[in-house]
Amino acid sequence: MKKALLCVGNELRGDDGVAIEVGRLVEQDLPDWKVFFGHDTPEDEFANLREFNPDIIVVVDAMSGFKEGEIEFLDLSDERTYVYSTHNLPTPILLSYLREICVKTIFLGICVLLENVLHFTEGLSDNAKDSTYKALEKVKELDALLNES
Repeated sequence: MKKALLCVGNELRGDDGVAIEVGRLVEQDLPDWKVFFGHDTPEDEFANLREFNPDIIVVVDAMSGFKEGEIEFLDLSDERTYVYSTHNLPTPILLSYLREICVKTIFLGICVLLENVLHFTEGLSDNAKDSTYKALEKVKELDALLNES
């Protein structure tokens, strides 16, 4: 099974770079996953994803709208309101485009404090650093499920 991870975020905006760090951890710990670093223009990776032709795409991004430090696979096809990070393409639209590349496209949201993504700041807060490891565990859990099927 070909598994892709698309990491979205801007490392110059503090905790908005949390997904980029998750991608680095996945590269180290899960060699079966191909990591694509979309940064704040994830659509730039669409051609590479199309060429890779994955069986599943997991999009990872910082977001607000639930408790800081929570990491959840979310269905963003509903009308719930979340505040997204710095990229210009709203996440539900991003996912709809990606589902044209791969039907099995899911979103892994990492909740960070909104004030930690609003200003130009390099580096992650301690809470965001902790969240990267929690997110890695979520991806590992998904990986185990995918390997069972």
